[in-house]
Amino acid sequence: MRSVRKVAFVGQPEYFQGCYENDLDDLYQVGSFPLRFNPALDMEADVSTMSDLVAFNPDITVFFRGEYINSSLISGLGGIKIGYSTEPFPKLINKRFHYTRDSINRFKFFLRFSERKFDFTFHYDEASRSFIELMGIRLSGYQPLPVATQTWRPPSSPVPKKWDIVFLGRSTPHREQFFGPLKRDLQFLHIAHGINGKDAMAYYNAGRIALNIHAQPELSWESRVQVLMACGTLVVSEPLSPNAYIEVDRHYVGASSAGDLHEKCRKILLYESEYEAMRAAARDIVGKKLSARTVFPSLFQACVSGCFPKPSYDLHRVRLAPLEVCAEYGGFEHLLDQLANEHV
Repeated sequence: MRSVRKVAFVGQPEYFQGCYENDLDDLYQVGSFPLRFNPALDMEADVSTMSDLVAFNPDITVFFRGEYINSSLISGLGGIKIGYSTEPFPKLINKRFHYTRDSINRFKFFLRFSERKFDFTFHYDEASRSFIELMGIRLSGYQPLPVATQTWRPPSSPVPKKWDIVFLGRSTPHREQFFGPLKRDLQFLHIAHGINGKDAMAYYNAGRIALNIHAQPELSWESRVQVLMACGTLVVSEPLSPNAYIEVDRHYVGASSAGDLHEKCRKILLYESEYEAMRAAARDIVGKKLSARTVFPSLFQACVSGCFPKPSYDLHRVRLAPLEVCAEYGGFEHLLDQLANEHV
């Protein structure tokens, strides 16, 4: 059986380096190769020091957001090539579609994967499986984004809690509907841009509560959730995509509306000690099931062993018009009923 000695990660480090950091360095020779976006490339990205990636000659290369990668680079690179899809897509759950214009467009862009010769392709959110398969696509599998838990962890000594609530992420109208009352009534730190990577830990550790609010009014699962949990921070979140890892009321506090979020945050701040078991359970599940030290060695060995199928794309079955019409206009939900009934 082929051994894995050299592993390369390709992606935007500000978004994806937290998935591995230096946590795998004693297991593999690890190379990290950033993407740099060039408008002249028609929505394709340069791999910084591309010649260095080829010269590194990895046994396995993980491409985060593989839809941006130049096809010729993938074809010309040796070893096993894994495409990792990391953007929110529409979902079909119990014959009900969850979607926005944004997730429809992200799925349309994902279809570029069909032109890229990855050996294996994974999507981060299995809640989209039914929708993806309805569109005629079979992926190699579904794998949540892991966390480098040796790096992202609680502070070694207590840190003063300067803020009641922290959130690091861009501002959107949907988010501000949730944030407004909290910003008015509590000590709320919102950093919309300029802080990423390990620099964020200092702010997470300085908050009593960390929020996870979706960018759009749509069911999804942001990787910041497991990052926050790994740091030992109590998470309050909008409902997450159904998954086999993180459970509401066991690992995080759920909030369904701005009023619900405000009420629950106030309660937590009054009775913080009652949520210690939740914080501990959240960190425990992330350490056991979503740690880079667990996820990547298992994933790599399964790829080497041929345990996953090759991805397939029957693009003739892609039917996004019903969702696009319903996203733009009201009164056409019957189109979605017809589409949902096609799923077997």
